Amino acid sequence: MTQEELFNTPEARAQAEKSKKKARKTAAKLKPSAEVWAVINGLEYLTEETIEILKQRGQEWHDKWPIGEPHYKSDEDGYQFVIHSNQVAEMYKCRIRKAQEMLAAVRLAIGKDEGSFVSVKEFCFIHKEDEEDFRRALRSIQQDFSIDSKKRPPKEK
Repeated sequence: MTQEELFNTPEARAQAEKSKKKARKTAAKLKPSAEVWAVINGLEYLTEETIEILKQRGQEWHDKWPIGEPHYKSDEDGYQFVIHSNQVAEMYKCRIRKAQEMLAAVRLAIGKDEGSFVSVKEFCFIHKEDEEDFRRALRSIQQDFSIDSKKRPPKEK
C-alpha cells in the first residue's frame, strides 16, 4: 500500500477529522498580543489575522498528514526532527520567551498537547518556510538542552 493510499483510507480520514477537531479546540486558546513579537514570512506574531492564518494552516496540516507525520532518521546529514526554542530565538532574533511562545502557538494550531515537541516539518509547514533551507540554517545553530521549558522565565521589560 502506498503512502497516498494509506492516507486516503476511511480510518485515516476519520483520524484526520478527530485531529482537526482537537486542533480547533486548542487553537481557540490563542489570543492576540498587544505587540508584534516577530515577523515570520510575513506573519506578524501574534495579531488576530495571524491567529486565523495559524488556525487554517493547522487544519491543512491534518489534511496533508491524516495519520501523522512520518518519522525519518538520517544521522549522516545532520537531520534534525524537532526544533528547540533557542534555535527559534536565534533564527528570528527574538528573546527565548517569545520563541517558546511561538512554539506554543504552533502546538495550539496543530492540536498538540502542552509540552510536546514541535517538529521542524510542522514548524516549516505552519510558517510556510522552505524546509530544506530552514534545515540548512538550523545546522549552524547548536541545540541548547539546558533551557527548562517548564520553568517560567523572568518577565521581559
